[in-house]
Amino acid sequence: MQSLDNSLTSYLERGLLRTGQGTGQPNPDWIPLAHAIAGEYAAKADADPGNIVTDVFNIPATAHYIGGCTIAESPEAGVVDPYQRIFGHPGLHIADGSAITANLGVNPSLTITARAERAMAFWPNKGEADPRPALGSPYRRILPVSPQRPVVPATAPGALRLPA
Repeated sequence: MQSLDNSLTSYLERGLLRTGQGTGQPNPDWIPLAHAIAGEYAAKADADPGNIVTDVFNIPATAHYIGGCTIAESPEAGVVDPYQRIFGHPGLHIADGSAITANLGVNPSLTITARAERAMAFWPNKGEADPRPALGSPYRRILPVSPQRPVVPATAPGALRLPA
């Protein structure tokens, strides 16, 4: 709920996950807008607003651990290629928040979903040739693969509609 250019560093200490200041601007220990919104919601829900215990000690925390598996053109620069295939491990893909390369500032669930759907749209149907370039080859724009037996009917509002 903030747009500062900052980050957290997480690490294990005596078997416990800890967080601390990462790169960029200092992490805020008070976000007035978040406090106001929590208070308004609590009032409407006839509830009490609350924080997490780490706030008392000015220890930053996040519910959205993302990043770490950078998308790149080579294994020297990242973990996955533009089709989210892991370098050096044919057949293994990353389709979760670890392939998101920056803090989005908001709940990342829709971005993660869109990226996963994009990656899966390029998977070939069983027995068909893989339209993606070989792992480690330069990026090439390709069309999504039309499923042989789609689960969602073609007449449904959420049906997959691919270009002809």
